[in-house]
This record gives sequence, C-alpha cells and structure tokens, in this order.
Amino acid sequence: MQAQEPVFLHLTEKNGLPDKEFYSIVEDSKGFIWLAADKGLFKYDGKKFKQYTNQHQKGLSVFGVKQDEFNQIWCNNISGQFFYTKNNKLNLFIDLSSKLKGELADFAIGNHYLWVFSLSKVYQISLKSKEISTFLIGDKDLGNPFSDKKAIYFQSKDSVYRIDLGKSAKLHSLATHLPYRTKNNSAISQGKSIIFKQDSESFLVQSRMSKNIFFRFNISKNRFKKIKGLEAVADKRIYAIFSNNNEIWIGTNKGVWMYSYTNDKFQFKKQLFKEEDITRIVKDKDDNYWFTTLNSGIYIIPNINIEKSSILSENKNISSLDKVNDSTLIFGLTNGKIGVYDTKKNSSKIITLPTNDRVSSLIYHPSNKIIVSKDRSSYVVNIKNSKYTKVSDYQAVKSFLIDDNGNLVSTNYYSVKLVRESDIELDKNTLLTKRKIISTGKRTYTSLYDKQNKEVYVAYVDDLIVYDSVWNSKEIQYKNKPIYGKSITKTNDGTIWVATFKNGVLGIKNNTVLYHYNVHNGLTSNNIEKIKADKDILWIALENSIQSLNINTKQFKTLTKNEGVLSYDISGIEIVNDRIYFSSSEGLFSIDKEKSFKNYHPQVYFNQIQINEKDTSITSSYNLKFHQNSIKLGFNVNGLSYNTKGRYKYRLKGFNDKWFLTDAGENAVKYNSLPAGNFTFQVQPSLPSTSKASTIKEINIVINLPFWKTWWFITLIILFITIGIVLYFKSKMRKKERERVVELEKLSLEKEIIAINLTALRSQMNPHFIFNALNSIQDLVLKQDTEASYDSIVLFAELIRNALNYSNKDFIPIEKELRFLKVYLQLEKLRFGKEFTYDINYSENIEINVPSLLIQPFIENSLVHGLLHKSGNKILTINFKLMNEVLQCTIIDNGIGRVEAAKISKRQGNHHESYALGAIEKRLEIFKKQFNGNIGYSIEDLYEKNLSIGTKVVVLMPFKRQF
Repeated sequence: MQAQEPVFLHLTEKNGLPDKEFYSIVEDSKGFIWLAADKGLFKYDGKKFKQYTNQHQKGLSVFGVKQDEFNQIWCNNISGQFFYTKNNKLNLFIDLSSKLKGELADFAIGNHYLWVFSLSKVYQISLKSKEISTFLIGDKDLGNPFSDKKAIYFQSKDSVYRIDLGKSAKLHSLATHLPYRTKNNSAISQGKSIIFKQDSESFLVQSRMSKNIFFRFNISKNRFKKIKGLEAVADKRIYAIFSNNNEIWIGTNKGVWMYSYTNDKFQFKKQLFKEEDITRIVKDKDDNYWFTTLNSGIYIIPNINIEKSSILSENKNISSLDKVNDSTLIFGLTNGKIGVYDTKKNSSKIITLPTNDRVSSLIYHPSNKIIVSKDRSSYVVNIKNSKYTKVSDYQAVKSFLIDDNGNLVSTNYYSVKLVRESDIELDKNTLLTKRKIISTGKRTYTSLYDKQNKEVYVAYVDDLIVYDSVWNSKEIQYKNKPIYGKSITKTNDGTIWVATFKNGVLGIKNNTVLYHYNVHNGLTSNNIEKIKADKDILWIALENSIQSLNINTKQFKTLTKNEGVLSYDISGIEIVNDRIYFSSSEGLFSIDKEKSFKNYHPQVYFNQIQINEKDTSITSSYNLKFHQNSIKLGFNVNGLSYNTKGRYKYRLKGFNDKWFLTDAGENAVKYNSLPAGNFTFQVQPSLPSTSKASTIKEINIVINLPFWKTWWFITLIILFITIGIVLYFKSKMRKKERERVVELEKLSLEKEIIAINLTALRSQMNPHFIFNALNSIQDLVLKQDTEASYDSIVLFAELIRNALNYSNKDFIPIEKELRFLKVYLQLEKLRFGKEFTYDINYSENIEINVPSLLIQPFIENSLVHGLLHKSGNKILTINFKLMNEVLQCTIIDNGIGRVEAAKISKRQGNHHESYALGAIEKRLEIFKKQFNGNIGYSIEDLYEKNLSIGTKVVVLMPFKRQF
C-alpha cells in the first residue's frame, strides 16, 4: 500500500532562493529561519533572504547553524572558524584552524561555553574569555553531539558520554557495552555516530561494516539494546534524524523515511523526496516542515494534513468526481478516461473508454454502474469488471442526480431529462418513448435532489428553479433578481446552499433566501467553484482558497496554496470519513477535517522606518522636526505562511483613529505629509474572528510645530506687533505733528507770498510807471489823437485791473499771464515808440496754470536797464517752454548789457528798482520748497566779438496741469 504524499512547495534559485546547496537549518526564537549553505549564512523573514558575511571569513560555505541561550545564531566552516550573530552582523568568535587542521567539527553551545567536537578531542571554550580547555579521549571515534538544556551527549568507542551543564561542566561515561572491535582488532564503527531522542527514549545509530545499526539505550541503567524495524535505511547515508510527535523522520541520500514508534517498535509509514539528499529537517512555529537538500534547494510541507493521491501525471487533470462508498471514489478525466480510487490503499484503477473527449460528468448508480457523460458520447460502466456499454442519451451532461427510486435525472446544455432506472442502459431510439423531458431550450449548470422534500433544484443559465415531486416548477429569486447558480448542496438543518458565479453563497429555506455570504462577511472571493455540505459544515472551493463554514457559529476557516492546497481549479468535492477529497486540474488531494486548519498566533514587529525617504534606526518613539513629516513604516510577521496571504490592521491615532486593512502581501504604510502633532502608529495581524487577537505593536511619533507656530514665536510676534503698533502710532503722531508744522509753515508761506505779491503789486504800480503811462496818454490827448488815447486808457485800465485781480492768486492760466504781459508791453511801446518791438511765444499744446505776475518784473528790468539807453531798434523776445516738469521762460533783449547799465546808473545816481529782486527770489524759494523741483532764475550777458549784444534771463518756474 502506497500512502498519500503531503503537498509540498519547492523553493529553488528560480523563485528567489539564494542557493541550491544547504547543510543546516534552524528557526530562532523570533521565528526567523537561518540557513547554512554553500554560499554562506542566510536569514529568511517570510518575504526575503538576507546574507550574513564577515570580512575575515575564509570561504563562504558555513555549517552547523545553531542558536544559543542568548538567541544568537552560531555557525562554523571547514577552515575552523566559528561565528555568531550580534547587532545584525556576523562576528568571528574564534579561529581553531591550527587545532582542527581542516576537519569540519560539530559543536554545541551551553553553560557559557562553546563545545567543539573533533574526531578525538572535545574543546571547551569560554564565551567570555575565549580560554580553551581540552578533554582528551582515547581513540578517534567521537560522534556528533546531542544537547538538551541539561546536558550534552556524545559517543566514543563503546560508550556514551554526558557533559553536565550545571555550575561546573562534568564529563560522565554512561555505558560500556557496545562492541567496537572485530576479531582482527579493526574498528567496527565507521563515521560519526548520531544520538537522538524520541519522547523519553534515547537512541544511537552507528555505521558498522557499511550498515547503519540502531540502539536504544537507558541512561539510568547504562544498557544498550539493538532495535529492529529500520532496516530500510541500513544502507543509506543518514544526514539527520528528526523527532515529530510519535514519529521519526530520517533524512538520507534517498529522501526522507518516516517511521512511527509505538510499543517499542518502529513501523515504516512513507518515503518522501525519494531521489534527494535531505540534509536537515525542521518544523517551524507555524507547523511548516522544512527540508534542506544538497543540490535541489528546499522543500516545504506547509500542512502535513493535506495530502495528494498517487495518480500518474497523465491522469491528473480531473473534470468530475463522485463517491461510491467510504473507501471508493470515481473520477472522470479530461483525456476521456475514468478512474476508480481506493482511499484506504491510495491506489487507483484507470478505465479507458473508446473516445478521448473530456468526461463532462459522471455518477455512481446503486446498481454498481457508473454513468459517464462525455462531450460527444456517453457510456454505462460496470464498476466491478470495468466493462462498458455505449449509450447515446447522456452527451455533454452538466450534472447527474438519482432520486429515491433510482431514476436518473440529467441536465445538459439544452435540456433536463428523467430516465427510469430500468431504462438507463437502453439506446436513445428506445428511450424516445420512455424518458421524460422536464425542460428544453435552456442551458443548465448544476442540479440537486432533496430527498427529504422530494424536490429537484436546477440552476439554469438565467434562473434557479425548484421542482416538486410531480415536476411543477417555481423560480427562486433574491431581492427580486434571478439567481445564477454554479453548485448546489444541502446541510443537515435543511438549508439549500447555492454557490453563485460572482455573488457569493446563498442559503435558502422554504424557497426564500435567508443567508448571504460574500467577501464582506467571511468569503475570500465572491466567485465560487464548488460547494459541498458535511452535516453542519459547508465546504467551499473558491477561486483563491478553500474555506469551511460552520453554519451554526457562522465562523469561517481558510486554506490557501501556501498552506498546502494543491489547486484552486476544483471540479468536485466528496467527504470520506474524516477527510475531504477535492478533484482538480492538478489531481486528487484531501484534507483532514479538523487537523488541516492551523491556529496561528502571528506576532508582528517593525522592520523598517523611513523618514523623508531615508532609512532610520527602529526605536519605540520619534521626536521629529516639522519638515520630517514623510514617514514610511514597515512591519512583518516571520514565517512562510502569513506574509503571502496575511493582511494587517493599522491606524495612526491622533491623525485618524479608524482601523484600516492592508492588501494581502502588503506590509508597509506610508504617510506623505503629516501635520504637526502627537501620533501613535498601531499595527496587528488581521485574523479571523475566531482567532485570538494578536498583540498590537505601536510606535509613538511627535512632529513638532514649525518655529513660526510655536508659543514662544507667536508670543514674540505679538510682542513685535504690539511694539510695531505703538511705534506706528507714534510715527503717525509725529507725522501729523510734522504735517501740522508744515501746514503752519504753508500758512506762513502763503502769508509771505501775499505780502510779496502786494510788494510786487506796489512795485509794478510804482509812480514812475504810472507817470510815464499817463504822460503817454496825455501826449496822445494833446495831439488830439482821440482813438489812440482811448486805446491807451483802455489798456492802462485793463493792466491795473488784472494786476489787482491776479495779485491774490498763486496760479493763473497761462493764457491770462500772456495777455497781461502783452498789455504791459503795448503800454511800454507807447513810451518807447516804433523802434521797440517784442515777441511772446508759447507753442505747447498743454493747458497749464503758472505763477501769477512772476515774469513782468524781469521784462521791466530788460526794458529799464537794457533797452532804455539803447539807440536804434530795441528788440525783446519772450519764449515759454515745458522742460522736465518745469516751465522755462527765456527773456532776451538786445540792450546795452548789465555792465554798461551799471555805469549809467552810477553816473546818474539812480537807485530805482523796477522790482524788488529780494521779493521775487523769496517767492521762487518758496515755490522750490513746495514743489521740490529745479526752480529759480539765471541772468547771462550776451557777447559777440567781445562786444555786449544784450542780456538773457532764464526763469524756471512750477506749473500745474489743467484738468
């Protein structure tokens, strides 16, 4: 009898394994897997492998990986170097190359010592001082050590020795009853012996005369007894012996040999990995079994209670499945064959039918017949003798069912038909009158016969129909919508369960949907392949897992490929005693109803912290600056299973107290721009509600406010603002004071201007000017030139009137100023006669206002001092022009010049001032202060060949634009 094999995973370099040649393996106290390999030491956290090396290491290969009482990992190499891990580094402890001389020694750690076992010596090395002591043993026959918490055991010659690990190490000889020499005095034992324990029993295996001999020894009685039952591995090279409950697993050059040990006997159970060199075997905290090999990577059995049946690869693609009895299953294959499988013997019989088209459905009939439907043919097969009869009425059937009377109901792509038991093997033509057509014209998917209520459920392409015992039909809907069924079953409580294509699982009673399960309340997917009831348990094959649902407690249990599920492409489910069988595209496999589901207690830890995209050492709390607010937190659960399917619950208290769930396989969360504040990041593995909640791990994060938001800075700013406001208002007060002073000065200036204007008026209206004007008018009257006299009087009156009107105004339109000057010059022309000519020009197109009565005194000076004493033509030119925001007035005369005028004035003793230059200068200074511009006047004597030809006066005055 060939036992079923457990489903295994095979890790190789193709899927990320860092090597293919492994010598040792251990799981540490935190759940990390450590591997000693040809390419070095590696640590596996469930997602990735990390290599550990040391710069003084001689070669990469390491061996004998072990963990000490301080949770440090130790290993050694063939060069005699011993290493340990600390602070996430591989450290060289000691180099014994001079003592071991190329011998690969085994070692143990205990009682604060490193114990090294060569072929003839045991070295005791203090872990603290590295002081070396030596135990000398007679011959070179030391075996591999076996250690527990109290002692280290090893074998030499015919004895087993014990090193007590108490306060002081003591060496004891436990037995001397093993023959170790042949008659010709040659050594019997070859190679190193191995000591192992099974429960409370102790065993020893020696290689004698190229054969492995097993002994059981009693420590208290110092007795050895040769035992039998392990003869199959007598000629095999034994690498490792692993005790698993009441079994012994022996790793050899021909795979793993599994033996049970009961009543002082070993009983062979099965052999795994028959062509592999299995160097070590380890069971991790999640009950995954690891098998390291010399040249084929690592094998892992994730669930020892999930097994695959021994079916040849060409017959593994199963398309349909049915149960005959508690020891027999039948199945149909895509290659057209059918099989009969013995669950007790794990053996199958394949029956070849004439055509090789796919078996679409089959069913066992109580008359020892198998009704087989293919895509294009159908057969009835006798299960006892494998003889078959071809029939023509069951092609492309989606499902069969048999009622209480043995009648056969078949559903296919077009119809639902009923055939009586006695007519099952009749030809189609005969059946035409003996079959009953239930429906036609509609594709079906599956069906179910409810024995209790004598009802038939049929899932059509567009609805779900229930038929009573006389085939009256009724449609069942959910929320007034059709139900698209894919698989139907019934539990003991009378609930009909329908698996849908994309809407989960529906539970129906009295033709009403009472239960609905989907991804929101327990399912891993809404797409269901098959369902099967086992009393009150519902087995559900989904697109991404296999689940069981206890309909009473409403609790789910889940299995995935990483826990040993062979395939998700499930074509059938059958219950046989304590096992559930699944047919799939990868063959037939089964799971133990109770033992297959593991009780996980995953413990999460933080494995990465990044702040602003940079890795940071992991601590329990962080105090960060305001700009250090991009934070990535990585976390992990050690082990093979969790990280491939597990999810994590997390939240950031202080930011959002709501729990969130990561996607499967995701184990990091990033916050790109956190605000300032106090936060606590919490994370824990997300487990089914039936599992015990895992411990929450947390990290405290403080992100400080930017300095401009801190209380001291805000206080400082308020202080500055207060001071600023005070200073501002003081400045405003000073400004107002200055404005008041300016206003007073302005009033003073205005008073002064008025006084100057009055002075100017008095100067312009001096008696000499009035006398000359009146004499000129008198002359005209005496000459009886009435018209000219009248004109002169009018001009004089206009001049006096305008002088009086303009004298109290600062600015007047330029056209009025020009008119005033023209009137003045016309009167002066009466005095000077025809020899006097003048020209006044303003060619700008801009209308402006100019200071009143400012130019007339300059013209009067030109007339009195320059032109009066000149003989011949007297010419006066006056030009106004805008330049750089000032008005320029240029007065040019062709008079005698200032030098000659001064001489005449001195001779005549004439001190007449036609205009008070002090007053006009004062007025221009006031304008300069008011308008802050280039305002003033200049006088230039004009010469030609050193002869005076006149005077040029340039006056720069302000102006205002007219709007």
